Parts: sequence; C-alpha cells; structure tokens
Amino acid sequence: MQKVKRPFLITVTLFAVVIILPPKKVIAEEPGTIGLNVAQLYNDHQPNKRGVLVVGWVEQGSSAAEAGVQAGDVILAVNGSQISGTDPGEILRKNFRGAVGGSVRVTVVRRDGAPREIVLTRRPFPPHLNPEADLFRYSIPGNWQMDPRYPFPLPWSPTIDHKGIEDLAFAPGFDDTASPEYHSYLIVWWLEGSQPLTADRLQRDMVAYFRGLAEQRGRNNHFAPDLSKVSAEYRDSDHGPQTFGGAPAKSFNGSVTLYDRHGKVITLNSEVVASVCPAADHTAVFFSMSLEPRPAALWSQLDAVRDGFKCGR
Repeated sequence: MQKVKRPFLITVTLFAVVIILPPKKVIAEEPGTIGLNVAQLYNDHQPNKRGVLVVGWVEQGSSAAEAGVQAGDVILAVNGSQISGTDPGEILRKNFRGAVGGSVRVTVVRRDGAPREIVLTRRPFPPHLNPEADLFRYSIPGNWQMDPRYPFPLPWSPTIDHKGIEDLAFAPGFDDTASPEYHSYLIVWWLEGSQPLTADRLQRDMVAYFRGLAEQRGRNNHFAPDLSKVSAEYRDSDHGPQTFGGAPAKSFNGSVTLYDRHGKVITLNSEVVASVCPAADHTAVFFSMSLEPRPAALWSQLDAVRDGFKCGR
C-alpha cells in the first residue's frame, strides 16, 4: 500500500490595524464673481433660436472691468464651450459662479472687432449698498440678487395702502429647487410716518401681497392660482431683537403660504422686525423669509443684514 503524504498546512493570522483619523475640517469657500451680467440673444438660424450672449453691465473693480470688457460686447464661448445654439444656464452656473480665485476663459468680440480670449479671475462680491441719498443704510451680501426698488403702491398689490418704498434681495439659491436657499429672500419697507404695525395688520398686508404676486406669477408662468390657498399667520414675538436700526423694535414671527414661480404652493417661515425712526419720521420694516426653519445656515446671513440696518447715515 502506497503511503499518502499528508499536506503540510501553514496557518497565517492576519492582523488588521485600523487607524482612525480626525474628521477633515471643511472650510466653506468664499463665492466669487467675474463681474459680468449677460443676456442671450435671439438667433433665427438656430433650431432652438438661442444665440450668443451680450454683456448687459460690468461691475466696477471686477476682473472683467480691468480686462476692458464693456456693455454691448458679445460672448461667443466660455471655457471653450460655444454658446450659440445652447441653453447657457448650465455653462454659466459651472463657470461664472465658483470660489474666489478660480478662473474663467471667455471668448469676447466687440462690434466690428476680432474675437479675443481673455482669462478672468473670480473676486469677492462687493456688497450691495442702498443709495447714498437714502435716510437709512444697509449692506447685503454681493452674491445675493437685488430687484429694482418699488414705490408704494406696489404694482402687484396696489391695495396695500402704505406710502414709501420696498427693496427686495434674493438668496443665491432662490431659483434652485434643490437648494436649501430655495425661495429665501428679504424685504425692506421704508414707510412714511409712524405706522402702527400689529400681527393682524401684517397678516392682511401679506395676504394681499402674495395673492397679487400669485396672479402676476400665474400670468407670467401660465398657471391659474387658487387664491384661497394663499394665507399668512403672524404673532407677536418676545425673541426678536430689542432694537432695529438704532430704535426700539417690535418683532413678529409666523409663516406665509404662497405660490412659487412654478405654480407650486409652498409655506415660508417668516420673521418681521419694525421700528419707528423718529429723526426721519419713517417706519422701517424688515422681513426674513425662508423655507428652511432656524437654525439653518441662511438665517445667520438674514440676521446679519437685519442687525446692520441703520435708521440714519
């Protein structure tokens, strides 16, 4: 009988060493701008009728201004991507927006001139400051979007019987439905005289405001709003600032249910603070509006603008 050799077994024990590293600190990048506002031109030769971009205005002190870009210049390409025949939204989001220090290659042509490629570096946004002629002052982050100033009566809600002006500023992610800043913004009212502001008055004003805005958005975006779904609820608050603009403040918090630009009904968290500025004989009212409740990060920006508001120059 043949002897069968038994296999020689080697046992190896493996030791796994796990090294736990401290979490990497994430530093938020400061958003930057190249200083250009652009619009797309109509092109009948493209199937989608989309043409090149034209420069509407150039921010003073920006890299675009220093490179000699002027209003009326035409942009043919961004980072090598041709604009004509495309929806530029994604191109602009990926290139014009970004962190301070990043660069963008832009192919620009002036009327009757040859195309030239320039490299623009993003710089910090200059803050939005209200006009020097105002009897009040504020500073809003430069990457927020400002609407033109509206005098009362407001075009979309003429039944609100205040006299004065309204300023509007929109968070950078206002139009992005995936952003936590979606439909977040602030409103400043500068009203003539001493206005007795109450929670009931706020509710009436905001219902009129957003029902009128719903009708306007419906006309512009082709939907029919059910105005009975627009509502507002406010109550006096003891947790707001004690002063606003340098004068004693009255605070309110609550919510507003309204239509967004897509015809969807949404509910915003709303905080309001108001004060009478005796030297100017005006009432200042500040609205903070966001889908996100406190303590979402956006509220620190809203609070900073509110707390920086001053009744005088």
